Amino acid sequence: MADQQRKLEISKRRHQALQMRIAGVSPTLIAERLGYSSPQAASSDVTRALQKAAKQEQMAAEELLYLEINRLDRMMASVWPKVIKGEVNAVEAALKIVNKRSSLLGLDLIHRNGAADNDMASLLGNMLLQLQERHRVPDPDTDFIVQADVIQGEIEYDDAGGEV
Repeated sequence: MADQQRKLEISKRRHQALQMRIAGVSPTLIAERLGYSSPQAASSDVTRALQKAAKQEQMAAEELLYLEINRLDRMMASVWPKVIKGEVNAVEAALKIVNKRSSLLGLDLIHRNGAADNDMASLLGNMLLQLQERHRVPDPDTDFIVQADVIQGEIEYDDAGGEV
């Protein structure tokens, strides 16, 4: 219990030091007012507080990205059977999902002619694998293909352009 109390006191003091530093108070004055052994100790505590906040912000952003990618995966899984059948509205929805996924993952920012080995497919594939590993995102295309039925034969159309 004493250990938790000590951690709480350190956290409160660190928060106060950070707030004071943000307000422009010098590390020397922070050390004097909050009982630090030196201005360097106060500066170190402020730095630790900023690093912890940055780490929490990054973790929150990654978790949000992971959540959004999962939502897009579920959306794609729901429209994919209709896409395979060639339903125009489903194809349009799938394209919107793909574009949103590309935007979230930064794939839309790649300069298409600037790949070092001039193999954009390899570059994109490698980036996707790295992102999936980093964010533990399953590959809906691969997962779906493993479960998909192969349809063979030709598609016949009536005079109005619909499938027969």
